[in-house]
This record gives sequence, structure tokens and C-alpha cells, in this order.
Amino acid sequence: MKHFSKLRLQNWRNFRDVDIRLRPRAFFIGPNASGKSNILDAFRFLHDIVSVGGGLAEAVRRRGGISKVRCLHGRIPSNVEIDVEITMDSSKWQYFLSFNQNKSEERPRIVREAVARNGATLLDRSAEQEKNDPLTLTQTHLEQIGTNRDFREVYNFFLEIRYSHIVPQIIRDSRRNVDDVEDPFGGDFLRRIHETPKKQRDARLRRMKDALAIAVPQFEDLSFEVDEGGKPHLAAAYRHWRKSPSKQREESFSDGTLRLLGLLWALGEKAGPLLLEEPELSLHDAVVAQIPSMLATMQRLSGRQVIVTTHSEALLSDAGVGTGEVHLFLSTVNGTEVRTAADIDIVKHLYEAGLSIGEAALPLVKPERVEQLSLFSPL
Repeated sequence: MKHFSKLRLQNWRNFRDVDIRLRPRAFFIGPNASGKSNILDAFRFLHDIVSVGGGLAEAVRRRGGISKVRCLHGRIPSNVEIDVEITMDSSKWQYFLSFNQNKSEERPRIVREAVARNGATLLDRSAEQEKNDPLTLTQTHLEQIGTNRDFREVYNFFLEIRYSHIVPQIIRDSRRNVDDVEDPFGGDFLRRIHETPKKQRDARLRRMKDALAIAVPQFEDLSFEVDEGGKPHLAAAYRHWRKSPSKQREESFSDGTLRLLGLLWALGEKAGPLLLEEPELSLHDAVVAQIPSMLATMQRLSGRQVIVTTHSEALLSDAGVGTGEVHLFLSTVNGTEVRTAADIDIVKHLYEAGLSIGEAALPLVKPERVEQLSLFSPL
């Protein structure tokens, strides 16, 4: 299995300095604004560096510039650093990137970029080494095909990272569909289904149909069709008192149905690490409770890593979710700290006593004084 086995961040958004050991399945929990989305964005950033139309400068620009990327709690030096370890079969890869940008500079510049395989250094470049040609420091060697030959495996791994967070309103509104770019919020969802070879698409839709028949009352059938204008659609049939089932297109699907469709499609993709942001949204707790088992089944078939953010106790109620897979985000005056549940004694003791990991860990990350919200008066 290919997977991220370590993530270290310095001066990245909420995180002044964190070092996380990752398993093939990881769950991040924490209060609102503690950095759960931003931890996923660190992986997305690596993907954006190597994607078509991407690169370091573009990846920073998409996030609003260096001031939006750099941690507000950072100290000097203010370099932003991302350091990852990747396990690929029998090899251990490490990719390290440190970058910064002064007000006088138009683009971010690399402070240091390094790649190692099984402890052997393949690349180690620094600003000091390339000070005679500073323009070279605006591009990583990773993003350039001509310079990443010796570590193309890392390039391909980052390229396969997939983030999925379906927004039902985007799928329903055909004006927000995109034709030629990735949109993790659903703008490219129907297009990706359309571009999948028919035989493979039909097989995946049949499996999705079986899952929907369990989760969605009165659901009977799922099909794919293209309208007269060439636009792709999903159509579902529902049973009712008439003999023939009623048929609806995606614009009439419920939020929960659309989110579940997005999750089911993502689980069937053959790609690299899958990043899921709060997959429990709009879904019944009974369905949410099955998600960890669905992820485990996917991993047995594909070997694909999955990294999840969640607030849901139902999702973390699965007995198969262990303390080494759950990471708690703790907000402090110096930024967010991250601790693995296996390293927190009280969580370990409660878990060993029979509580689910959700019951044991989620109380530690609830907002302080949250009970006082009930005293809020809008007038």
C-alpha cells in the first residue's frame, strides 16, 4: 500500500509546528476553526504543485497568497515548511519543502527542497546554493518533468491525491458545472462520471444502486443519461403507489442522496490518497456509522489511503477504529496542537474500558463553555 506515513508542518495556517504519524486510515477531530480543513489542504497543496496548470506559485496564489498560508502564530524564521514521509511498498520516501516570500517579491521562493529514498539523498537544494540565479527558486524541481526523473514516483503519488467534499447545490445547478478543471465540490462530478468508460461506469453505478437501495427509502434504480444538449445526468427511480416508479434527475435529489452518491463514487475511484471532509453531512447517523466499514472494504480492494475530518460520534462508533488512527486538534494561544488518541492516557483508558473512540475522544475537543450557547438571545 502506498500512503503518507508522516506529516510535519511548520508555520502552515493554524499550525505553528506539528508532527503527525499517519496510518493508511486517519481521522482528524477538533472544534470549529481548529484547522481540520487546513490539514487536508496541506495534502491538496502538494497535489496543486504537480497538477497541470499548477506549480508552487499557483498553489500559493489559489490560497490567497503567502499571508494566508503562513501561520499567524509563527515566529522567526517565518518559512512555511511541509515535510512528508511516504511508504511505497518496500521504499520510504521523504519530501521536504520550505518556502517564503517577502513583500518586494512577486512570487514565493524556495528556501530548501529535498528528496530522499530509504535515507539516501536524491535532491537537496537551497537558496544559498542558487543565489546566483534566484529565478530558479520560484519553481520546485518536483513540478518540473525535466528535473524530477529520479523521484517521479513522488510526483505521481502527489498527482493522484483526490479531495472530495460534494456540495449538493453545485451539482444541482448546471451553470456551475466545470468542463476542464478539477472541482472537489462537485462541479466536475457528472463530467467525471460521463468520461468514465461505459463498461466501468455501468459496473460502478450498479454497485452504487445496491448501496442506495439500502440507505434511501423507496429507491429502486439509478441510471446515467445524456440530454439533447449533451449534458450528463444521473436519474433515480422511486417506488410509489402507481405501478411505474417515479423518475427524477439530480436537480431533485436530496442533499443526503447527493452527498452519498459523491462518497460512493469517490470510494470506487482507483487513485491515490482520498481526502474526505466531514462525509457525515446530511446523512442519517445509521448510515454514517457504516462509513468506516465502507472505507475498510475499499482499502482491502484498492489499498488506497483515506484521510477523514469529522465531528461525528456515529462515524467514530465503529469498533474497528483504533486509537492510533484518530488525531485530536487542540486549540491554544500558540496555534493548534495535534495529539494522537493513542498517546492520551484518558482516551486509552476509556477506550480499553469499552467506550468507542468517539465517546472517549470527542469530549476532549468540544469548545469550552459550549453550554452557555443556550443562553444566547437574538434580541
